[in-house]
Amino acid sequence: MDAQKSFNYTLSHKNKMLVVSFTGELSPGVVPGLEACRLEVLAKKDDVKCIVLYFQGVSSVSPDAITVLAQMQREFRSSGMDLRLCALKEALRDKLIRMGIVRGMECTEDLKTALLSFGRQAA
Repeated sequence: MDAQKSFNYTLSHKNKMLVVSFTGELSPGVVPGLEACRLEVLAKKDDVKCIVLYFQGVSSVSPDAITVLAQMQREFRSSGMDLRLCALKEALRDKLIRMGIVRGMECTEDLKTALLSFGRQAA
Protein backbone atom coordinates (compact mmCIF):
# COMPACT_ATOMS: atom_id res chain seq x y z
CA MET A 1 0.00 0.00 0.00
CA ASP A 2 2.99 2.34 0.20
CA ALA A 3 2.80 2.73 -3.58
CA GLN A 4 -0.81 3.81 -3.29
CA LYS A 5 0.21 6.53 -0.82
CA SER A 6 2.93 7.90 -3.12
CA PHE A 7 0.52 8.19 -6.08
CA ASN A 8 -1.97 10.99 -6.55
CA TYR A 9 -3.86 12.67 -9.34
CA THR A 10 -5.66 15.98 -9.56
CA LEU A 11 -8.10 17.35 -12.11
CA SER A 12 -8.14 20.95 -13.24
CA HIS A 13 -11.04 21.92 -15.51
CA LYS A 14 -11.37 25.23 -17.31
CA ASN A 15 -13.58 25.97 -20.30
CA LYS A 16 -13.51 22.78 -22.40
CA MET A 17 -10.04 21.71 -21.22
CA LEU A 18 -9.16 19.24 -18.50
CA VAL A 19 -5.67 18.71 -17.10
CA VAL A 20 -5.05 15.46 -15.22
CA SER A 21 -1.85 15.82 -13.18
CA PHE A 22 -0.18 12.65 -11.94
CA THR A 23 2.42 12.53 -9.14
CA GLY A 24 4.42 9.71 -7.63
CA GLU A 25 5.04 6.20 -8.90
CA LEU A 26 2.55 4.55 -11.20
CA SER A 27 3.15 1.05 -9.82
CA PRO A 28 0.85 -2.01 -9.86
CA GLY A 29 -0.67 -0.88 -6.55
CA VAL A 30 -2.07 2.30 -8.10
CA VAL A 31 -4.24 0.60 -10.71
CA PRO A 32 -7.43 1.19 -8.62
CA GLY A 33 -6.51 4.90 -8.38
CA LEU A 34 -6.00 5.10 -12.15
CA GLU A 35 -9.36 3.41 -12.66
CA ALA A 36 -11.00 5.97 -10.38
CA CYS A 37 -9.33 8.73 -12.39
CA ARG A 38 -10.58 7.22 -15.66
CA LEU A 39 -14.15 7.09 -14.39
CA GLU A 40 -13.99 10.63 -13.03
CA VAL A 41 -12.74 11.97 -16.39
CA LEU A 42 -15.33 10.02 -18.39
CA ALA A 43 -18.07 11.46 -16.16
CA LYS A 44 -17.03 14.91 -17.45
CA LYS A 45 -16.93 13.91 -21.14
CA ASP A 46 -19.87 16.13 -22.09
CA ASP A 47 -18.03 19.19 -20.72
CA VAL A 48 -14.54 18.40 -22.05
CA LYS A 49 -13.16 18.62 -25.58
CA CYS A 50 -9.45 18.59 -24.77
CA ILE A 51 -7.57 16.61 -22.16
CA VAL A 52 -3.95 16.75 -21.04
CA LEU A 53 -2.34 13.92 -19.08
CA TYR A 54 0.45 15.70 -17.19
CA PHE A 55 3.29 13.47 -15.98
CA GLN A 56 5.57 16.11 -14.42
CA GLY A 57 5.53 14.49 -11.00
CA VAL A 58 5.80 10.87 -12.14
CA SER A 59 8.99 9.04 -11.20
CA SER A 60 8.22 5.65 -12.78
CA VAL A 61 5.47 3.74 -14.58
CA SER A 62 4.94 -0.02 -14.26
CA PRO A 63 3.66 -2.25 -17.08
CA ASP A 64 0.35 -2.68 -15.19
CA ALA A 65 -0.13 1.09 -15.11
CA ILE A 66 0.77 1.36 -18.82
CA THR A 67 -2.09 -1.04 -19.59
CA VAL A 68 -4.57 1.15 -17.70
CA LEU A 69 -3.19 4.34 -19.30
CA ALA A 70 -3.65 2.76 -22.73
CA GLN A 71 -7.27 1.93 -21.92
CA MET A 72 -7.86 5.45 -20.60
CA GLN A 73 -6.54 7.02 -23.79
CA ARG A 74 -8.65 4.79 -26.06
CA GLU A 75 -11.78 5.66 -24.12
CA PHE A 76 -11.00 9.38 -24.05
CA ARG A 77 -10.45 9.43 -27.82
CA SER A 78 -13.60 7.39 -28.50
CA SER A 79 -15.53 9.87 -26.33
CA GLY A 80 -14.49 12.64 -28.72
CA MET A 81 -11.76 14.18 -26.58
CA ASP A 82 -8.56 15.49 -28.15
CA LEU A 83 -5.63 14.18 -26.12
CA ARG A 84 -2.12 15.36 -25.19
CA LEU A 85 0.48 13.83 -22.91
CA CYS A 86 3.15 16.09 -21.53
CA ALA A 87 6.27 15.99 -19.40
CA LEU A 88 6.85 12.27 -19.99
CA LYS A 89 10.39 11.10 -19.41
CA GLU A 90 11.98 10.57 -22.83
CA ALA A 91 12.52 6.81 -22.47
CA LEU A 92 8.90 6.27 -21.41
CA ARG A 93 7.57 8.51 -24.18
CA ASP A 94 9.58 6.61 -26.79
CA LYS A 95 8.40 3.26 -25.39
CA LEU A 96 4.73 4.30 -25.44
CA ILE A 97 5.03 5.53 -29.03
CA ARG A 98 6.78 2.30 -30.13
CA MET A 99 4.06 0.23 -28.44
CA GLY A 100 1.39 2.21 -30.30
CA ILE A 101 -0.20 3.42 -27.08
CA VAL A 102 0.32 7.10 -27.85
CA ARG A 103 0.80 9.03 -31.04
CA GLY A 104 3.94 11.12 -31.39
CA MET A 105 1.91 14.20 -32.27
CA GLU A 106 0.06 13.87 -28.96
CA CYS A 107 3.22 14.25 -26.86
CA THR A 108 4.60 17.62 -25.81
CA GLU A 109 7.49 18.64 -23.60
CA ASP A 110 5.54 20.83 -21.18
CA LEU A 111 2.05 21.80 -20.07
CA LYS A 112 2.01 25.20 -21.78
CA THR A 113 2.85 23.66 -25.16
CA ALA A 114 0.18 21.00 -24.65
CA LEU A 115 -2.50 23.58 -23.86
CA LEU A 116 -1.53 25.85 -26.74
CA SER A 117 -1.56 22.92 -29.17
CA PHE A 118 -5.33 22.68 -28.90
CA GLY A 119 -5.78 26.10 -30.49
CA ARG A 120 -9.41 27.09 -30.87
CA GLN A 121 -10.73 23.59 -30.16
CA ALA A 122 -10.93 24.36 -26.47
CA ALA A 123 -12.91 27.55 -26.92
